[in-house]
Amino acid sequence: MTDDFIVRRIGAQTLNTCLGREEMQPLMSEYALAKRAGSIVGNVLRPFRMNIDFQDPAYCRIHGHTLTILVENAGQQNRVRQLTPRLCAAIVAGGLPITEVEVRIIAKQPLPSLNLALPTSPRLPSAMGAAAITHVLNKIEDPSLKDTMARLRDALTPETTTRQQVLEEKLASESLQLALVRQRHTASLGDYDYAIQSLHILSEEEVRDYPRLEADRMRALHRRFELEDKKRIAQRAIERIDEQLDRINQALTLLPVDIQAAEAALVPVDHDATPTQHSAPRTSPAAAAAIASIARHTSSPLTRKSLMSHLDDLKPKHQDYVTRLNAGIQREKRRLLNLVTPTEAQKKRLILLLTAEKALEADPTQAESIADQLYGLDFD
Repeated sequence: MTDDFIVRRIGAQTLNTCLGREEMQPLMSEYALAKRAGSIVGNVLRPFRMNIDFQDPAYCRIHGHTLTILVENAGQQNRVRQLTPRLCAAIVAGGLPITEVEVRIIAKQPLPSLNLALPTSPRLPSAMGAAAITHVLNKIEDPSLKDTMARLRDALTPETTTRQQVLEEKLASESLQLALVRQRHTASLGDYDYAIQSLHILSEEEVRDYPRLEADRMRALHRRFELEDKKRIAQRAIERIDEQLDRINQALTLLPVDIQAAEAALVPVDHDATPTQHSAPRTSPAAAAAIASIARHTSSPLTRKSLMSHLDDLKPKHQDYVTRLNAGIQREKRRLLNLVTPTEAQKKRLILLLTAEKALEADPTQAESIADQLYGLDFD
């Protein structure tokens, strides 16, 4: 019986048995040498945190007297090349028969392409989208952008035969969804009203008698403000839904007669784009008197000029000056009279207000000088 027959007919063998054969000894010697070299390389490169196990033959191989180190990217390759002298010294100190070190990057295998055709769906027509583009088309100045938007409008415009049917179905679906959302917001409004009415907020007199209840009062007030904000948000949402439902009803009315008018009715009106008249600035005799006193006492001409430029806007007109000044005096006087234990400064302020009130009643022409005495800043 030949040796070849014996070798090929011995049956299944373990991996250790196969690797222990004589012809596998050179490979195993290189493997053991590569592990020793990888251990030395790993100790040298450990402070640089490359997250690579160099004892794995996939990253550290030996071919003759050359050690090949495999890394994952160019940054690691540059770092290892800079440390090549240190690696050679460590390998020589370890007693390995290696005279040269090479550094290479592991070639990443591309993922197999399955060549699957992705399903593509045609662009669905949208009458509302086409109407919205038509609404803004005249406002575009760039010719190329205008042509692109016009082509998009044409692509979105449904066919004439199905245009009315598509729009009617879309409006019916949208109106149903809006009605459901409005119903939820309406129910939440009732919940918010009930929660606000159920809150027990302590009065100022109760807190004054029991100061330790101040925290409970503040928590209750904060909860009420939070509920009121949520209620306002829900009310605003209902208003927006009602506006959209009105546009849908108008479009459904115009749809049998003129489909273009129905599509145009669905485009919401941008109220922010419409110019609005600016409200007149708030005037205040107190603010005007305070700024005038600052302008008189400032040492900077530029600051004085800037303050005086705003003085005319803050000062009320002559016919309203006395009325506004008297209203401010009465408001501050009521606040001081409601105090339980006023300080000395507050008592002096109340006397000054009463004196100014009598002087203003006796001679309204001295309103500006009275305002300067009340609200002018004292820089002495």
